Amino acid sequence: MFTEIQNIQRHALKTEIKTDYTSDCGVTYFSILVETSSRMALYNVIIKTFIVQLQKSNRGCKIQIITYGDSVSTISEFSSEPNELKGNLKDIKFSKDNDEAKLGEALNMCFKNIESDWSSDLVSKIIVISSGQSTDDSSDDLVDILSLENNEIYGLAGGCSTNPDEALKDLQSLLPDQKVIPLGKNPTQDIKLLMSDGVGCNSELGNHHSTNCPINIEVYPHSNETKSIKEDLVLDIVVKPDGNTSSAPAGTKINFLPNKYYSGYTFQLKQNLVFGEPYEETIRLEFRRGQVEKVQFENFPSKINFTIELPNDKSNIHQGSISLNISYFLGELKSKYRCCIGVEGEIGNGKSTCLNGFVNLFNPGDELEEYFNANCSSGSHVTTKINNISLKEILSSKHYIHPVQESFCDIDIAWSDAWGFVDSDVVLKFKAEGRVHHGAKKGECSILQPEDRYRIDCFVFVVSIRNFAQDSSIERIEKKVREVIDLGITPLLAITFTDVLSKNQLKEIMGAKVRLLSVQECNTFIINNYTEKETHKDISKDVQYLRLLTKAVQLCKIKNERDSINRIKGISNLSIKDDGTDSYQTPSKNQTSSLFFESSYSQSPILFKSPQQTHSTTTIRSPDSVSSETSTPSNKRINVMVDVVPDLIGTVLTTFEIESFENESISDLKCKLINEIDPEMNTNDWNITKDTGTVLFESAKLSSVIKSSGNLDSVKLILKKKQRILDPGNNKNELSVVEAIRDTSNIPGAFKLIEKINIKFNDGSAKYK
Repeated sequence: MFTEIQNIQRHALKTEIKTDYTSDCGVTYFSILVETSSRMALYNVIIKTFIVQLQKSNRGCKIQIITYGDSVSTISEFSSEPNELKGNLKDIKFSKDNDEAKLGEALNMCFKNIESDWSSDLVSKIIVISSGQSTDDSSDDLVDILSLENNEIYGLAGGCSTNPDEALKDLQSLLPDQKVIPLGKNPTQDIKLLMSDGVGCNSELGNHHSTNCPINIEVYPHSNETKSIKEDLVLDIVVKPDGNTSSAPAGTKINFLPNKYYSGYTFQLKQNLVFGEPYEETIRLEFRRGQVEKVQFENFPSKINFTIELPNDKSNIHQGSISLNISYFLGELKSKYRCCIGVEGEIGNGKSTCLNGFVNLFNPGDELEEYFNANCSSGSHVTTKINNISLKEILSSKHYIHPVQESFCDIDIAWSDAWGFVDSDVVLKFKAEGRVHHGAKKGECSILQPEDRYRIDCFVFVVSIRNFAQDSSIERIEKKVREVIDLGITPLLAITFTDVLSKNQLKEIMGAKVRLLSVQECNTFIINNYTEKETHKDISKDVQYLRLLTKAVQLCKIKNERDSINRIKGISNLSIKDDGTDSYQTPSKNQTSSLFFESSYSQSPILFKSPQQTHSTTTIRSPDSVSSETSTPSNKRINVMVDVVPDLIGTVLTTFEIESFENESISDLKCKLINEIDPEMNTNDWNITKDTGTVLFESAKLSSVIKSSGNLDSVKLILKKKQRILDPGNNKNELSVVEAIRDTSNIPGAFKLIEKINIKFNDGSAKYK
C-alpha cells in the first residue's frame, strides 16, 4: 500500500485494457512462408502489405518470415517490433526466371523454429503464401507441423493470373483439410477471411467473444523524479471498479508480465472493491542487471503488459498495457557540470532533426515539439547560423512545468546546431574553445573571445548512410573527426537514414565502410530520426536518442573533470602554511599526477600512449588495414562493459562499453580503458575485477573470464582504484584532490584548499588514498 502525498501533482501513465475470449492462450506466433519463385513476383507489393497489416491488426504477436524458392532461409526470426519487421521485408527477393519452390524444406525449417520457442501457452498460426506448386515432397513435413498443439495452418493462393481457381485448387491439395483462400488485392480483407472461423487470441480480427472488464486500473510513477534507466521500475497501482459496475470481486489477480528488461509482479484483491474505495499498491519491477549497454537499450520496453484474471469469469482474459514515458528515465544525464553537445555533418544528414530528438526526451507530452529548424530543403542549408539552446532556457520559457520536469534541475545540457560542411568551414578548435557564439552566420562567422556557455564539450558527427557511397564525403568527415581527436575529445558517430537498406546491406556497410572513419565501433550509433510526417513520440526512437545522449554526457563529464583539474594543476603545489602565507613549490622532476582522478605518487613510467598518439597519420585507412583489425574465428570480438570505481566506497563514476578480443590479456584491456578515460592515469594504481570483487590477474586472458561468466559474447567488469596503506595517525586529516575540487567547484575560477578537523590541507606533501 502507498500513501498519496497531498498537494503533489501526479500524472497517470497511459493504460489500455482489452478483453479476449479464452484465457488459456498466450502469445500468438505467426509463421509466414513466402514462395519467391518467378510465379509469385507479380504479388511482391501485395504480400509485403499483407504482412504489415497482419502485424498491425495483431498487436503483441510475434512474426517470423521464411522465404522459399531454389533455397530456403529465415529472413526474420520471431519478432514483435514493427520497425525490425519492416526492415526485414526488404530481404524478400523474388526470382525473375527460377520456378523452384521447396515448400517441404520451408515447412521443416518452420517446424524447427517453432519447436525451439515452444511453450504450453504458445499459439501458432502458419500462413503459406504459394502458387500451389512444390518442387520437393512436403507431406512428411506437413504432418510434423500438424502434430503441434495450438497450431493452425492457412493458405493464400496466387501465381496464376489467367486461372486463379487452378492455383487455389493446387494449394488446397498441398494443404489438405486446411483453410485456403485466393490472394487478393485487399490484404485487410484477406486477413478477415482467412481467420474468420478461428478464435483469435491476441487478435482484434478473430470472431471471438468479449466482455467488458469490471476493473479500472490507474498507474502512476512512484516518484516525480526522473530515474536512471538502469534502476528498478517502481509504480503506484490504483484499482477501482469500472464505472459500469458497483464492485470488483475479491480474488481478482493482476499479473504484470516479465520481459527482457524487467521482472514481473503479481498481486491479488483480498476483498471486494466497492465504488469510491479503491485498492492501492506499490509494485517494484526489478531491472535485469548484467546486460551489455547496447543490448540493454535495445531491450527497453515501450510498454509493460499485464493481465487481469477474475475468479468468477474464467472464460475471459483481460489484457492490459502501460505505456512508459521516456522522460522518467533520464537519470543517467545528471551532471554537476554543464555539458554542451554540438553536431557536425553534411547538408541534409539530419543534424537538426537529431537535436530535436534529444530535446524531446525532456518533453513528457505525447506530441513532438520542434526547437531546431529541420524542415526539408532540397540541396540547400536549412540551418544558416549557429543556434545554441540549453535545457534550462527551454524549461524557463514554458508557462507550465510538468512534475517530472521539476527534477531536471540536476541536468545541465546545452545543444549547438550548425550548418552543413562547406569547403571553408570553421575550425572545430574554435567551437571547442567557445569562440564561435550563438547567432554566428554561415559565411560571416567571426572568431570571438571564448565564453564557457558556447564551449562544445562533445562533438556528434551525424552522417547519412548514403555518404558512405562517396569517397569525397568520407574524406571530409574523416578530416573533421581528426580535428576533434587532435583536441583530445572522443568523437561520436550517429548514422542516419539506415531504413533505406535491408539488414544485410546495413551490416555489410558497417563492416566495410564505417570502419574507414577514426571512430570506435562502441561510439557508433544507429539513429532512426523522426520524419516530417511523424507528429507523436515513439519510445523505440527515443531510446536510440537516449543511448547516444547518455554516451555524450559521459564523455562531457570526463572532459570537464579533466579540464577542472588542469585549471588548478599549476596551483596543485600551492601550500598554505600554518601562518596563513602562501608558498609555491616546483613539482619534482619525477612526480606524475593524474589529470582525472586523484594524484598518484607512483614513480612507474606510463607504458601506453593516448588515443590521439596511436592514430595513423593517414586520413583514410585502407580496406586492407581495416580487415587486419577485425577478429578471426580464433580470436572472437567481445563487448566489455566496465564500471569505473575511483574510491573505496564503491561509487560508480561512469560506465564504459568497449570492444576487445577473447585472446586479449587483462593488462592490455586495462591500458585500453585508461587510454579512453585519461592517458595521464597510472595503470599501476588500478585493478580490473569481476562483478564479485575478485581481482583478475593481469596475465589472464579474457577468454577465461568469459568461460566462468557463462556469457560468450559479453562480460561485465570493474576498473577499481587500488587501496593504499596510509601512515598511522594521519589518515583522518588526508584529503584527495578530487575531494578538494568537488568542495570548491561552486567557486568560479577559484581553487580553495580545504581544512579538515582544523588541519590545513597541503597538496604538496599530503598522501592520498
